[in-house]
Amino acid sequence: MEAKFPKLHAGNYQICSPKNPRYNCIAYANGDERHWWEHPTDAGYGGRYYWPPNIANTLEGWAAIFVAQGYETTNNYGIEAGFEKVAIYVDLVDLSPSHVAKSDGHVWKSKLGGGYDIEHHSLDLLEGDQQDEYGIVGQVLKKATVQ
Repeated sequence: MEAKFPKLHAGNYQICSPKNPRYNCIAYANGDERHWWEHPTDAGYGGRYYWPPNIANTLEGWAAIFVAQGYETTNNYGIEAGFEKVAIYVDLVDLSPSHVAKSDGHVWKSKLGGGYDIEHHSLDLLEGDQQDEYGIVGQVLKKATVQ
């Protein structure tokens, strides 16, 4: 993993699960560990694949998935106690969505494709312009945690 994501190194991330190709980052951020979420133009429907109806495969579309769950846009990219957050990464070439990380108010968490779930200390650890890196954070959304 450290070869694919050069900013990751011992001490700034932790592996939290075995590799699992069943679900991906956007499914993980939505609490779904049974399906791979992929827009039908990329994967087609059926089997393990899922995509919310009438949602575009754009930054705005991905954000709409979370807005429907009560999230609001924020300019604060840090972890905030009392708030769940999602960060949507976009590709540097076409600004298409490439990854979602989530925070429970304590740490950022990501599902790396069909690989591991990890905890990481900051969003920039997965940013970059190499093939396996996720580009840059395009939008962060948050909602208050239920007490």
